[in-house]
Amino acid sequence: MRFKGTTILFILLVILGGYVYLTEIRGKEERQKQEESKKKAFQVEQKDISEISLVYPGRTIAAVKKGEKQWEITSPAGVQADPDEWENLASNIPQIDRNDAVAQNAQDLSSFGLKEPPVKVSAKLKDGKTLEILFGSENPKKTYNYAKLANSNDVFLTGSNWSKTFTKTTSDVRNKKLLEFESDDIDGVKIAENAKELEAQKSGDNWQLKKPVDTKADSSEVSSFISSIRFGRVQSFPEPAVDAKAAGLDSPALKLTLHDGKAKTDRALLIGKSPEKDKYYARDASRDAIFIMDKEISEKARRPLFDWRDKTIVKLDREKLEKVEIQRGSENISLLKSGSDWKLADGRKVQFDKVSGMFNTLDFEKVKEIVDMPKTLAAYGLDKPKLEVSFREGSNDPVRVQFGSDSKTPEGIYLKSSDAPVVKVVSKDVFDKFNVKPEDIAEAPPAPPPPPLPPADKPKS
Repeated sequence: MRFKGTTILFILLVILGGYVYLTEIRGKEERQKQEESKKKAFQVEQKDISEISLVYPGRTIAAVKKGEKQWEITSPAGVQADPDEWENLASNIPQIDRNDAVAQNAQDLSSFGLKEPPVKVSAKLKDGKTLEILFGSENPKKTYNYAKLANSNDVFLTGSNWSKTFTKTTSDVRNKKLLEFESDDIDGVKIAENAKELEAQKSGDNWQLKKPVDTKADSSEVSSFISSIRFGRVQSFPEPAVDAKAAGLDSPALKLTLHDGKAKTDRALLIGKSPEKDKYYARDASRDAIFIMDKEISEKARRPLFDWRDKTIVKLDREKLEKVEIQRGSENISLLKSGSDWKLADGRKVQFDKVSGMFNTLDFEKVKEIVDMPKTLAAYGLDKPKLEVSFREGSNDPVRVQFGSDSKTPEGIYLKSSDAPVVKVVSKDVFDKFNVKPEDIAEAPPAPPPPPLPPADKPKS
């Protein structure tokens, strides 16, 4: 019976706790929300706003929502909208605060700057209703603006930030993207300037140059270039407007074409004349609007071919390497992988930092110059290399790297690897890492054990 009574008491406590939560805690939260909503100019949610008009003396900027987050500017006509800007405006309308009342049914609105308000915001809702607020002049302390709703002459104060938030130029709310695309969808890049052309194609996660040479590209450079266009923004729009001929866009000096593999179409950015230092006229080939952009993308596009190339010295998978041979004249040094260690042919262990330094220099050092059409190997000291290093991965043929004579411009040393026909110039530090003798890289033998202590003297009797 005691157990049954305890159970009933527990149930009553749960019911009482639920009642307290609903009436006190949750009820308090609801009351707070209601109090906060009373301080807002409008009782509306962002998702219900379908049109926005910003009205200023002598001009109006308006847009209608199309789809989930797309907007279309209706005034002025022929201007593409920046959807993020219009979504931001829509999100701010429900947040406009309504502070202290200043005048009930004011007869003289001019004293509050509301007879001809500098800013009027109108929002049409999905249900057909229209909300409208007028922002007037600032109060004497410059902390608030006078404001009123369109259907009332009651004047109240609202934060001065709201008038600034809704004061926009057409340029502020129009599309300022250079091109519309997603970086991951791009699988081809073309840069055309007069008779010069550079072309790259994506294969898996890597990029391959196709023009003017067919060779590996520096994938990080190509990806960075695409991102700079993706996130680049219009700096300004010319006023007064210029036509394509005046902007040099009827026959653009520079054309950047990105192939959108997902959409199966080209996205082209045309770059024309320079209206002033470090700026260029440009336009998206799919849009009529001519804009002004800064020099960054143009400068990146005009970089020399070398900047676009893969500058890896030699591609190796250090985890799969089993043997490294260093040949210097008649002297041969063999390094053999043994578990996680490397050993010389005589069994001596190689210092970890020495062998790690060899591989790191190949991973992180970059080629300084590439000679595509080497005259003869003798011209680079590679007919009789001063040093040759072979890298073996399992049963695969070894990759051989040969070091030739010194290069003066750029400063370094000529190198050729067996996996490419070109001659490269690398830092002399690369050569120094491999130009070693066994005693330079072998671990020091363990110190001999200390000699035994002499026997202690026997005490005299």
